[in-house]
Amino acid sequence: MIARPNFLTRSIDSLVEKIKTRWASGWRDALASAIAAALAWILAVHFLGHEHPVFAAISAVVCLAPGLPSHGKQAVGLMVGVATGIIVGEAALWLPDGYPLLRIGFATFSAIAIAALYGLGAVVPIQAGVSAVLMLAVGPESAGVVRMMDVLVGAGVGLVFSQILLTPNPIGIIDSSAKDLLEKLAKGFGKSLQSLEENDANKAKNAVLIFSAAHDSLIALETGISSARNTARWTLRGRFVSREVKDIASRYERHAVRLYASSLLFAEAFADALRKEQGPPPASLHERLASVASGCEAIASDNQRPVLLPVAPNEVADAVSAPWQLCLQHMSTVESALLTFGFTTQNDKPTV
Repeated sequence: MIARPNFLTRSIDSLVEKIKTRWASGWRDALASAIAAALAWILAVHFLGHEHPVFAAISAVVCLAPGLPSHGKQAVGLMVGVATGIIVGEAALWLPDGYPLLRIGFATFSAIAIAALYGLGAVVPIQAGVSAVLMLAVGPESAGVVRMMDVLVGAGVGLVFSQILLTPNPIGIIDSSAKDLLEKLAKGFGKSLQSLEENDANKAKNAVLIFSAAHDSLIALETGISSARNTARWTLRGRFVSREVKDIASRYERHAVRLYASSLLFAEAFADALRKEQGPPPASLHERLASVASGCEAIASDNQRPVLLPVAPNEVADAVSAPWQLCLQHMSTVESALLTFGFTTQNDKPTV
């Protein structure tokens, strides 16, 4: 009964954190979608003479909506899908007029099946099927060339926004995700340092929970790497730094999981060693914990590159108990993994 409020508090805090993260990643795309929809409407009215260019505005929204891995790929897929559906719908008009359900069924199946062969994403078969149905439902006068022109305007506006005006920095996407992971790890190492200073095993257990919660940031980093690769592939800005994105992404993919796993293993070994009280902790552990905690926070805050403390080669062999030796081994793995995230050694040779 006593633990339930704490559980509810953690659940609410986690939900609030997720909502903040989703809002931070979605509001820009939502604003861009609204502006692009209005602009596509205006362009279709003034240059194409369409009185109600609904499809132009809808196409802009489809291209720029939040949550898409690639807005450019979405725009291309939208145009290909609509064109496929219109062509199949035109062909279906040659079927006997007395069987409307047969027409719709044949056109929908054929459009989706053909579009699925392209391998361009879900938007292509969806738009192909919708376009085929609209061709037969409202006629080619409204759903044929007119709709295709509206779609070209809306997708064109979407491409301008995604390729030129609002193209994200793919390297920044990875860096921000990596910094979020380091910020969570900094809190965990800080809590471990506090528990060491106060010899408090309960705070060491809390540190384990903090490290466990950092798994969400690890998933976010993996998502950010995927998003950065898509950006580098499908945007003009991304293509200029595609090689750098490839190098950074592969480096973080190799070491981010190792950093998280070694940090969690350290926290568990540290909590176990502190709980068992088998001898004093190693002499250098306090300084190394402080160095790692402050360094993670410095990288997450865009401060100067932190320098890891040198480790005596015979430290593990010193007169410390087995639990503390295991703790030191995991700390060494953590320090090795941190070199990938912007830390340097005493020799001032940054490792990449």
